[in-house]
Amino acid sequence: MTGSMNGIVVVIGTLAALCTITSFVPQIWKILKERDASSVSLRMYALTVSAFTLWTIYGVMLKAWPLVLANSVSLLLAGTALACKWRFRNGEPDA
Repeated sequence: MTGSMNGIVVVIGTLAALCTITSFVPQIWKILKERDASSVSLRMYALTVSAFTLWTIYGVMLKAWPLVLANSVSLLLAGTALACKWRFRNGEPDA
């Protein structure tokens, strides 16, 4: 791959990672602010967490550290949403 083509690949990969990572932030912010996760799909987030786990393992196996980093951060955010779904499943827990 030529230098300019490699640069384009890096930019596209970085933008894709940033889009994926930032897509979870508004949902998590809303859940934490309202202490309500009723709008979160348990099945969808369980599947998303599974997918990011597998992508992270795949990246480790390939030694593709940008892939590992992006999917690990996304896994953390999706896992946070899933944990909030469990924590706030019956409304706000007692403090």
